Amino acid sequence: MALLIVLLALGLVQIWGSGGPLQRDGWFSHWANFIYGRGVVQGKSGIGFGLLVLLPVLGTAIVLAVAEAMLGWLGVLLVSVPVLLYSFGRGNFNEALAGYLRAWYQGDIEEAKKAAEPLMEPADIVRAQSISSAQELHGMVFRAAAYRAFERLFAVLFWFLLLGIPGAMLYRLSHLAHTELSKASLSEEGGALAAGTADQGLAARWLWLIEWMPVRAIGFSLAIVGNFAGCYRAWRDHLTCKHSTTEEVLEYYLEGALGGIDSSECSAGAAVSEGQRLCGAEIEGMQALLSRALLMWVTLMALHGLFAS
Repeated sequence: MALLIVLLALGLVQIWGSGGPLQRDGWFSHWANFIYGRGVVQGKSGIGFGLLVLLPVLGTAIVLAVAEAMLGWLGVLLVSVPVLLYSFGRGNFNEALAGYLRAWYQGDIEEAKKAAEPLMEPADIVRAQSISSAQELHGMVFRAAAYRAFERLFAVLFWFLLLGIPGAMLYRLSHLAHTELSKASLSEEGGALAAGTADQGLAARWLWLIEWMPVRAIGFSLAIVGNFAGCYRAWRDHLTCKHSTTEEVLEYYLEGALGGIDSSECSAGAAVSEGQRLCGAEIEGMQALLSRALLMWVTLMALHGLFAS
């Protein structure tokens, strides 16, 4: 059943480019403002964040249990596929990355910054505006794109396989809560949500915690589908690291898995410079690696279902 749910959800992502019409987060913004507008949570760190994330997850679990009791496997399917689609990352990842690469190959740094915004967190978008070095921008976009691919699919699938649909929903709402609180801290008019900015540090630590296992799982997968020696060395060195961010750890893994990639692996023609081709080859190589890792995960799920039945 888990494999069927994942295949249906991934198939719809291929059609829509994202979770499509199911990914509407307006309700979560209203929910966050409602929670932090209550006097009972103001001045009490952690309570608002817990209610913000855990109550909808509990509601999802209840709906899933009721659907299964009423309709059996069909009810599970009818609830799980939409919720998993909602839990996947926002926006069209491939389209945003393609837009960035077009601007990059044209040497238009400002357009490249604009095209890369869907790949970045709110704070990174602000920092990118002050960047004038093309190489520095590339490094930021490489990290942002790697993390965006990870949080869009791999972290969601990891928690779905471990805890079911409530696990996938838990991860997505944790990420949304972190994003909402980050935006509120950057805005001068955060409304009721401004009262929750004290929970921003908690949200960041919690997100790091629930990404700790998934990022190491994807790191080992990258070692298998990429340069094993280089990626495994990075994976081993950062296996128990408690200080590096998820983005940093993922960048180490990808650099190791890409190995000695060179400009000849870039799809752009000779019209662009050697440096542009090399940076483009890194992005394109990252996309190929992540695609192979996803295929590996789905294959392992299929084998598990085959031999477990």
